[in-house]
Amino acid sequence: MSEKIEGLFIRSTKIKHNLLIVDLLTLKHGRCSFTFHLNNKKSSSFIFQPFHFIEFSSGINLEKKVNKGNYPALVFPVINIISDVRKTGYAMLLTEIINKLISNQEANPKLYLTIKQMVLYFEHQPFNAVFGVFFIKELLPLFGIQPINNYNSENLCFNIEEGKFTSEEEVPEIGDFPNKAFHLLLGTKIDDVFSLNLSTSNRRLIMGKLLDYMQYHDLINKSKIKSIHILQSIYD
Repeated sequence: MSEKIEGLFIRSTKIKHNLLIVDLLTLKHGRCSFTFHLNNKKSSSFIFQPFHFIEFSSGINLEKKVNKGNYPALVFPVINIISDVRKTGYAMLLTEIINKLISNQEANPKLYLTIKQMVLYFEHQPFNAVFGVFFIKELLPLFGIQPINNYNSENLCFNIEEGKFTSEEEVPEIGDFPNKAFHLLLGTKIDDVFSLNLSTSNRRLIMGKLLDYMQYHDLINKSKIKSIHILQSIYD
């Protein structure tokens, strides 16, 4: 029996001139793969893009690796994201990170709805490059690795192994990492993120630290995140 399914685009692979296999993070069923036939309309393939939420019908069988999807349509348009190259760059990077983070089929409605809320904010708010590091920061507690925001005069340096701020003596390599800025980011809520200012260098360092933190917990392989270099060339 066919049911309506809502999902976030993760990636697609063209296997014929008119057939795609699309991986989606669905609200009800977690990560799943579906085949979609493309018609001759240009809008058909346009649907399957980063930060697109798609609604479609499928007689889904969770025991199958790939199911058939029919009648795909956007849940809501993301006109500003696709028309602003800076926002498009972030959509590509963060979709790539989601693809690396989510490998199993287990449903996680809280994760899905958190991402959906952030994408809607990103669509309707003026561009702020801080969104990228904020997005990743918001995902961390959903994977059980929320950093402890205990920054103070004694605990000045973020320690990846401890997942919290500790003294300088307990951090092997301090470098130029902006610990105070990272502390401010960790305490920022979504309503305030688009007014938060971080310099380009601080954003880069914080992005690197967040990716290192996820790699430490075996969630991603930082070296395989390819689109970050494209993104840096866009907003720098």
